[in-house]
Amino acid sequence: MTGYRVAIVGCGGWAAQAHLPALRALPGVEVIACADQDAAASRSFAAAHGIPHWFDSADGLLAAGLADALTVAAPDDVHPSVVLSALAAGVPVFCEKPIANTAEMADELVRAQARAGVAATVGYSFRYSPALQQLRTDLAAGLLGEPWLAELYEYNAQFHPRFGKAMNWKGDPDRAGAGALFEYGSHALDLAQWLIGPIGRVSAQLSRVLPGSRLDDIATVQLDFAGPCSGILVSGWVLAGGVPGVRVRVHGSAGAAEAELGESLPGGERYQRLSLDGGPAEPVPLGEEAGGRSGYARRHLHDFLGLPGGPGGRGTLPTLAQAASVQHVLDTAARATERWLPVPGPGGRPGDRPVVTGATDATERTT
Repeated sequence: MTGYRVAIVGCGGWAAQAHLPALRALPGVEVIACADQDAAASRSFAAAHGIPHWFDSADGLLAAGLADALTVAAPDDVHPSVVLSALAAGVPVFCEKPIANTAEMADELVRAQARAGVAATVGYSFRYSPALQQLRTDLAAGLLGEPWLAELYEYNAQFHPRFGKAMNWKGDPDRAGAGALFEYGSHALDLAQWLIGPIGRVSAQLSRVLPGSRLDDIATVQLDFAGPCSGILVSGWVLAGGVPGVRVRVHGSAGAAEAELGESLPGGERYQRLSLDGGPAEPVPLGEEAGGRSGYARRHLHDFLGLPGGPGGRGTLPTLAQAASVQHVLDTAARATERWLPVPGPGGRPGDRPVVTGATDATERTT
C-alpha cells in the first residue's frame, strides 16, 4: 500500500533519531502529525522537522483523523494507553518496546487487538538485521545442528558517568518496570525466542552501580529454553560498547555462529560462522547494510506498512502476542533474583551477599 500518512507519538530523541528518518526514507509515506504530552515539545518538534500538524495528546491526534498509521516513541508507561486508543480508532500502530510494564497489561493489549482486528507491531526491529536474519537462516537450515547454548548481549555506555548523560525516565520506577533489563534485555529476549524458541525458566541478577540508581543498571539472566538449549543474557547501559551493542552467539551440535551489531563496524554489523576447534572464523557477506541507527526501524516499518519489496522473511514482523510473551519472561526475570548459595571457605561466607528481592530492590554486594 502506498500514500500512507503516518503520525508520531512521543517527540523525544528516539523519534528524531530513528522513527522520523525511517519514515521519510520510505516511498509514498508522509509524516503528517506529531503528538506529545508536553505541548511545547510537540510544537517544537513539528517546527524543527517540517511536520504540518502537532497535538498535545495521542487522543487529540487520533480524533483529528489525519493518520493512516501511528508510531509510538513515548516512554514505556505511555505505551498501553496509546496502543489501546489507536486500536479503538482503527488505526494501525507501531509501538516501541517493551509494549507494557507488566505482562498482565501486555495480555490485555493482545486481547484488545483481537477484538479490534487492527494491525499492530512492536519495535523489536533488530529482527530486521541482515546479520541476525542470516543467523536465523543458518539455524533453520540445520547448519549449526541442534542449538545447545545461546549467548545474548545488548549493552553500551549510554549512561556511564564519563559521558555526563543524566538518567531520564528509564531509571524511574514510576515510568519503567525495570531498568536495563526491560530497556535492553527485552530486545535480547525477543531475539532469543525468535531464533531458538520459547523460554521455560529464568534466573536473574539485577545490579545497581550508578549513585542513586533506583532500577538496575546491569542485568544478567540465565535462560532455560523449552528444548535442550540454555542461554545467558547480559544487558546494561554503563558497559563499554557502542550503539546498539548487540551480539548473539549460538553454539549448536554441528557448529557455532555469531551476529554482531554496532555502529563502529563496517556496514554497522557482521556475521561469522565459528570454527569448533578455535580456528579462524568464516565471515559471511551480508549483501546489504543495516542502514545506521534508523535502518532497522526503516526495514521494520517498510514491512509493517506493506510497501512493495519489503525486507524480512515470513515470520519476521513482531506481533503483539510475541511481545506479550517477551513481557512474561521479563516479569519473571525481575522476580527470579532470590536464591544465592554461599561459597564455603575464604571465597565466601554465609551472609556476605544480601538476598536480592526484585527489580526495584536490587542490592549491591557488601563486604
